[in-house]
Amino acid sequence: MSLPSTWRQFQLFDFLPIRDPKFKSDDPLFSDPTLSAITSTQSYVVFAVQNAYIKILSKDNLTLVKQFCAYDLDYRISYMRPLMHSNILVTLAEKQGSPALIKVLDLTKIMQLDDSAIQSDDTMKHKYVTQVSVHNGDNSFPISCFAFNEFLTCIAIGFTNGKVILVRGDMLKDRGSKQRVVYESTDPITGIQFNRMEEVLYLTTTSKIMTLLTTGRNQGKPLRILSNTRGADLDCSDLEVKTSRLIVANQDGLNFYNHVSKAQVVNFNVAKRKILRVFKDYLLVVCPLEDSNSGSSSLTRLLVLDLHNMHISFSLTISNLTISHVFASYSDNTIFLLSTDGILYKLHEKPINQQVEIILQRDLFSIAMSLATQYHLDNGTLWRINRLHGDYLYEKLDFDGAISKYIDCLLLLSGKTKNPNLKPEDLDDFVINVITSFKDISKINNITKFLAKLYELNNADSDQVTLLLCCYCKLRMTTELDTFVDELDLERDGTANSSSKLDLSLLNFDLIINLFKESGFYAQVIKLLVKLNRPNLIVELQLNELHQHQQCLDYIKSLPIDELLRILIDYLKDLLKCMPVETTELLINVFTGKYKPDTTFSLIDTEDISKKDLDLDLPQVEKVHMSSYTAFMSYLSGRLGHEEEQDTSETIEEPTYLPPRPSLVFPCFLYHPGEFVIFLEACIETFDKYQGNINDKKVLLMTLFELYLTQSAEHPEEKSDWLSKAGDLLRKHPDLLNKSKVLLISHIYKFKEGEIFATDNLGNFNEGMFRAAQVAGDVQGALLITKRHGDQKPLLFKLMLKFLVSSEVVYKQATPKIFRFLLDKIKENKVCSPLEIIKILSSNDFATVGILKDYLIDFVGETNKDISNNKKLLQSYENESTKNTLMLTELTHNAFVMRNNKCSNCEMRLEFPLIHFKCKHSYHQRCLNENTYIPGVADSKPKCPLCINELQALENLRESQIRTSYDYDVFKMNLDESQDRFKVISDYLGKGVMEDA
Repeated sequence: MSLPSTWRQFQLFDFLPIRDPKFKSDDPLFSDPTLSAITSTQSYVVFAVQNAYIKILSKDNLTLVKQFCAYDLDYRISYMRPLMHSNILVTLAEKQGSPALIKVLDLTKIMQLDDSAIQSDDTMKHKYVTQVSVHNGDNSFPISCFAFNEFLTCIAIGFTNGKVILVRGDMLKDRGSKQRVVYESTDPITGIQFNRMEEVLYLTTTSKIMTLLTTGRNQGKPLRILSNTRGADLDCSDLEVKTSRLIVANQDGLNFYNHVSKAQVVNFNVAKRKILRVFKDYLLVVCPLEDSNSGSSSLTRLLVLDLHNMHISFSLTISNLTISHVFASYSDNTIFLLSTDGILYKLHEKPINQQVEIILQRDLFSIAMSLATQYHLDNGTLWRINRLHGDYLYEKLDFDGAISKYIDCLLLLSGKTKNPNLKPEDLDDFVINVITSFKDISKINNITKFLAKLYELNNADSDQVTLLLCCYCKLRMTTELDTFVDELDLERDGTANSSSKLDLSLLNFDLIINLFKESGFYAQVIKLLVKLNRPNLIVELQLNELHQHQQCLDYIKSLPIDELLRILIDYLKDLLKCMPVETTELLINVFTGKYKPDTTFSLIDTEDISKKDLDLDLPQVEKVHMSSYTAFMSYLSGRLGHEEEQDTSETIEEPTYLPPRPSLVFPCFLYHPGEFVIFLEACIETFDKYQGNINDKKVLLMTLFELYLTQSAEHPEEKSDWLSKAGDLLRKHPDLLNKSKVLLISHIYKFKEGEIFATDNLGNFNEGMFRAAQVAGDVQGALLITKRHGDQKPLLFKLMLKFLVSSEVVYKQATPKIFRFLLDKIKENKVCSPLEIIKILSSNDFATVGILKDYLIDFVGETNKDISNNKKLLQSYENESTKNTLMLTELTHNAFVMRNNKCSNCEMRLEFPLIHFKCKHSYHQRCLNENTYIPGVADSKPKCPLCINELQALENLRESQIRTSYDYDVFKMNLDESQDRFKVISDYLGKGVMEDA
């Protein structure tokens, strides 16, 4: 008989035949021909001989330790079963024509009995835990099978006449029992097993397989027929303990049944005599073999099947013998087989490591891995299996399979699953060997997978990461490169994190960046530079290699102010060259405090860029000619289409940073004077709002002044406009411009107004300059000097007026606006009276009265208005004086009636004693117990509390008038300092100072 070819065979058990040490003696052990039953408990090997005697052997050396008589000698012990994981033994003895007896024995207690009790047969017959008599009609049919549940509360007995009797009761505590026939047929019962999960009983006959209820009444009928066409032979069924499935062995294979139907079929086409479900997933199969020479069944093959891994774990052929009994010892994973010649065969499972080694010797790596995983072997063993498997596949040129196994090795060596028996250098050597083995370019896909997993498990060093990136670039694996850059955690410290070998400080990012650039992965370069926070390299890449000027400028606008300044200093010349308008706008925002980073912009969201997509020609620069900051802002407003742009430029929020010194970027405007003018004007316009350093403002003004004159020389068609701006700058900021520099620059560019400004000493007026302008007939020059110094020397306005009417030529150069300006200033500073002005203008015959018309009208109107106001004021004073005189007379000479009925202090009804005041306030005398004191007044009479403040103010005013009448020095000082002395004297007279004190 050949075994199925699909089942691999191994010898994973140690085989030991044990001969009875008392073989052929008068008192043999398990070689006794009368042996009727044998089994193993947790501590002993137990068998029955001479019908009713039980012998107990030590498991260690199989020596006899006890022997006693358990039944009457006319009973024969047919079955013995141990209660799992204990020394409780359940025995069943039969006697023809008498009820069968079931006895539950506690071997532990029996071993404690003394020898005298053991030798007494009558005594030992009653040393049981429970005894049950089983009645089967006339008791003429033998028992074919016997089983009980794990709690020993239910025992099932099957008979050859087709009956099944169920005994229920607490057998361990001898609380009585009940028995009944649960099934009856004509087919002999060949097997009984209890389903541990359901309250049913598996029952096999020679023709059927069925289930019976163990509870309630079933009226002798099965619960469910599992197989109606085929039953099971005797000893060819058993229970799979873990799943409570019934195993039935037949010629074709092994059938597995649950309590409902057939669940699984395992093809194993060999003849089977006995099966026994033992420990773990093993099934012992005893197979009869036919000798090819004699044709008789004289050979027996023993097979141990691994039902989990579906292979034969042990195979043994025994010649000229028959196996009569099989049983297992669950405490030490041992199988015992007793042959008819009295030899006990012991099968002991090899250690799992030895089993794995045996399988590995046959290069069956998958089976070895399955076995190692099933029994939870350490990762060192699993790693060795995978490594050997990988080496085997590599030798077979299966590089994909080999690299897959090497990757499995990495998984076993990483993270929390690391094995303490494996040293770090073992991993290093392993990785180096794999990389060396796959160094050929043809195997780049395999090594890439390996390095990717190595990096994913945080076991790659900097060199291995660089090699991985080289492979990605070579294979154009864009997605993997993006993932690498996106998941790169620069904050991770490889030296502090014991789970990672990668020290980012040792990673050569410059090499990686150059690698990406050479391979054309510009989008990945930018992502990596963003991660590394290297804005300088990003700007350089976009400007010089990608020529993405607009995107570069947008990125710059997203940087913090400190980074932005460093970028501008390094790349401002290039930015002004390619995008002058946008760059100038950015500079204005930065240096005027209006800059805010654009947090919505992200370079990561840009599309992939390849070298072939780049336009290496520089874009056309927008040519816009603007000569002022105002024109520039108007242009931006019109281009962007925002009506509120101009308002935004005027309403500046408080900056979040101190604007930097504009002089930092002056050299970058060398070839961009127009943008320079706009930038300087913007800085000056907003300079005072941020209280900048005054020296910086001086530098801005001088630079802008020189730039105005330079532009006037380079653009003759706009010379007047530039010179006008230069003059306005001198007039707006005279104190901040350096006179020496202004003089030098004005002389170089022949700017006369600047020369006058520079030679003019603001502290001491040089009258010679004005006289020189008069002699030269320079009306504008003289007027400029007058406007500049007239406020300090008001006489200049009168001199200028005389100069304008000195000759008809000069008179014609003057406009009415100039005359009006001079007349207003003369009037404002009271340089001369209108009569004197008329005399000056009447000294010639070409000046007309029209020049004075508006001046005289205004003068007469103001004079009339003053007269009218004085009359109204005089009338008001007279009315008030008359009113006060009448009130005084009434108070001093006339009596008046007091109509108060409430106290002005407590507002209660007035009661005597009380006090009335002439101010018409009345008080209880008790409310005026405290004196009201006025400083400087010696009068002790009561004073009205409500009027005391007003009275005190009058007293102080009068005292001040009296004191002033004696203070001649103050009067003289006021008289000298005032321009209207008559008014001072009038004020003194009005205060009564001149009266006799």
